[in-house]
Amino acid sequence: MITCKFFKENGFFEKFLITGHSMYAQKGKDIVCAAVSVIAQHTARYLLKNGASVKIKDGYLDVKNISHDNTSQIFVNELIDTLKDLEEQYPKYLKLEVSNDEN
Repeated sequence: MITCKFFKENGFFEKFLITGHSMYAQKGKDIVCAAVSVIAQHTARYLLKNGASVKIKDGYLDVKNISHDNTSQIFVNELIDTLKDLEEQYPKYLKLEVSNDEN
């Protein structure tokens, strides 16, 4: 299962961590993994250009120090919305958690 954890502090997304493998299909044919990888890496690439710290390896994406600028926050929100859609379609293969500072 792919686990996606997002952390919000003082009204801003500060970091997120995506780990695991969906196991929906064999490597190279796994549409769930491909979808998560493409949207998450696209977002991470943009955030890296705006000062975030990004670590990527097989089954692991860690993004920290996300800028508070409007565009960076929109990118993260859009990533979450897309992952929610995927989670609804493939609940056995993807889990999304969003921690707000209000929790």
